[in-house]
Amino acid sequence: MQQIGVSDIFLVEVLVKPGNAIAVQVDRPDGISIDECVQISRFLNESLDRDEEDYSLEVSSPGLGSAFRVKQQYEKNLGRDIEVLYTDGIKAKGILQKVTDKGVVLSVRGDHKEIGFEEIKTAKAIISFK
Repeated sequence: MQQIGVSDIFLVEVLVKPGNAIAVQVDRPDGISIDECVQISRFLNESLDRDEEDYSLEVSSPGLGSAFRVKQQYEKNLGRDIEVLYTDGIKAKGILQKVTDKGVVLSVRGDHKEIGFEEIKTAKAIISFK
């Protein structure tokens, strides 16, 4: 089995659903492969005890068009078109120019807007087929 380089893999989300269904989302800057998800799933299964608690485990990457959950997802989408929904309900679409510890810089029709993470309700990449 090929070893995966875990240094650039990041955790996006862990959900425990009814019936002990555990859903883990992981990613990496250049995208994560199915084989890497399988290896992470095997590692987690070895770390958990089915005799102690019955569960199902799903390891995947976030889907296309999924809302960003962690800073690394913003960094992964630098230079791409994204849509931001502000906490007050206003939407903005533009090119993600910069990511800082406090927020992002979005280029909207040539104007650079600094947006704090606390102002963002959701943000996601815009999928275009040009």
